Amino acid sequence: MSFRDLFAIDRHERAALAIAFLYFFGLLTSYYMLRSVREAMGVRHGPENYSWLYTTIFVCMVIAQPLYGALVARFARRVFVPLVYVFFLVFIIAFFFTWQIESARDAMAPVFYVWLSIANLFTVSVFWSYMTDIFSSDQAKRMFGFIAAGGSTGGLFGALLTMLLADRIDIDGIFALSFVFLLMATICAALLGRHAAAASQRSDAAEMDALIGGTSFAAFRLVVTRLPLRWLALFMILSGVGGGILYTQQAFAVRELFASDGERAAYFAQIDLLTNLLALLLEIFVARWLFLNIGTARILTLMPLMLMGGFAILLTSPAVILIAVFQVLSRGIRFAFGETALASCYTTLSREIRYKGKGFIDTFVYRLSDVVSQWSVRLLTQAGVTNTGLYLFGVCVAGCTAIIGYVIGRQHEKRQA
Repeated sequence: MSFRDLFAIDRHERAALAIAFLYFFGLLTSYYMLRSVREAMGVRHGPENYSWLYTTIFVCMVIAQPLYGALVARFARRVFVPLVYVFFLVFIIAFFFTWQIESARDAMAPVFYVWLSIANLFTVSVFWSYMTDIFSSDQAKRMFGFIAAGGSTGGLFGALLTMLLADRIDIDGIFALSFVFLLMATICAALLGRHAAAASQRSDAAEMDALIGGTSFAAFRLVVTRLPLRWLALFMILSGVGGGILYTQQAFAVRELFASDGERAAYFAQIDLLTNLLALLLEIFVARWLFLNIGTARILTLMPLMLMGGFAILLTSPAVILIAVFQVLSRGIRFAFGETALASCYTTLSREIRYKGKGFIDTFVYRLSDVVSQWSVRLLTQAGVTNTGLYLFGVCVAGCTAIIGYVIGRQHEKRQA
């Protein structure tokens, strides 16, 4: 089977698609080099403190979201997209130099955890907003799987580099390499604008670099007043609660199994490696067929149904290995199908929604779901609810998420029609 048979890419789309692939590859290579370090720092800080960490992240997101809204309102796309990445590049340099001060490392650990939890959401959200702004809904069905494969390849590469080099280059070396790959993504973001109009099938493609305008706080208004965004926000919250239960249980298990930060980082790198390998295979061989044949609505039910099945099995057999397996399966399916299907839903909405509304849901609402998830787990545990009770709660949440995912997909299909 040829590349053209897999993705049906037209000649005028190839340059933009190749740059988008490299863009996402660089972005997620940089992130996954830092992610295993963040997870090890989080476990060291204590899984029982995740609720406070995510509350801090949420407060920071409340501050950051209007600043991002102001950036989108006042600058053209060719300016504000690369500028977001330059901002985070500066922070990586700051962490690199802070790490050289040994006495500052303990204080830096929770700060770095919070920063990366914010940075990865903004950088990935801006990426997918950019993609939905360039490509039409029909192009999304054919091309988003291939673009997502760039991210999964980057995730694989970043996790593998961390596993192989962590003992040799230490944390400051990881910071330096991640800087290089994020710089590569920033250059691709700037280059992509030159090819966007030629690749796009949108009737108004030539106008896509115009100012979006509006206010810094428009995202709050959009989510409250627009019905599709209300459903998308609710889906994001419930998805976060279900995934957060599995995430917290995994952290407690890892703390019991491994004593050192290095062993914990290696474990999380292995989970990331398997997750991205699964996602990459699904994106290359299944995604396009799935989007063209079963539709967005059914795709958006896949990840929550997988999570629902995982919780149901953990109710009867809560083994650590099963937690790892369902973590890989649920995240792999989310990366391969869930995130691309959600992103495609924004192609039939306005530009202000694609950047401000989507950015708000992907960052503010996503981190709100983390806060809800972690405090729910904390309060239920303090009330005496056992792991079995938590998994039963997860089954109910995942079931509701699947229903809402189907509603969102049907709304998008009707707008497209």
